[in-house]
Amino acid sequence: MIAELCELTVHIDTGRWSETVLDAVSLAVPAGRITALLGESGCGKSMLAAALTGGLPESAQVTGEVLVDGVPVRDRRHWRRLRGRTVGLVPQAGVTAFSAGHTVGAQLRERENRYRRWTLDRACAAARYPADAFDLHPHQHSGGQIQRAALAAALLPAPEVLIADEPTASLDADLAHEVWATLRQYADAGAAVLAITQDVSLLTTTGVADRMAVLREGRITAAGSASELRSLADPYVRGFFLDSV
Repeated sequence: MIAELCELTVHIDTGRWSETVLDAVSLAVPAGRITALLGESGCGKSMLAAALTGGLPESAQVTGEVLVDGVPVRDRRHWRRLRGRTVGLVPQAGVTAFSAGHTVGAQLRERENRYRRWTLDRACAAARYPADAFDLHPHQHSGGQIQRAALAAALLPAPEVLIADEPTASLDADLAHEVWATLRQYADAGAAVLAITQDVSLLTTTGVADRMAVLREGRITAAGSASELRSLADPYVRGFFLDSV
């Protein structure tokens, strides 16, 4: 399985503001690999995640293609068939993966029963989400807890493509290492994983990412291994590696 963006341009015009948020982006997320997407806040990373999961706003004007396993995905009905079971998303704000009116545990159990792929115990163990938080509502969780709950929810259907938007942003260093190890194991089992992250230091010290791509103002400006990107003359790209070893 491979997910791809091919010369994808996304323009948003709300009537009050107009902006090209992705500009001729081409990016491949292949099976068995972790692809890390780097970029400053506001450069379009979350919009790229939305494009790969069928979550672009209805007002978006789109050219180019999104392909999943070589097949262009062109309408919302097609995305409804893919979302969850084939393509999973860990959103940047984990709380948005759940409804406010029910406990997280109840929603995870419902997802387990719907998909019947991974068991709840397996998904929660992989995401490091504690069972003693099951009876809490989403807003009662810490930022780190709800992010791990969102990862568990994404893993339950065992999607072949997993898009993780800042999966370790709210975690301490030890938990972040464990979550990256889970994503590495998931990719090694055959999944295509795209991780959107600012945690470049951890990526470079662990070597968990197979490939990195750098997004700047809606465009991919560089792609390659950590060592390849670190050696580039572009100060924007090199800036991500200043604090890494």
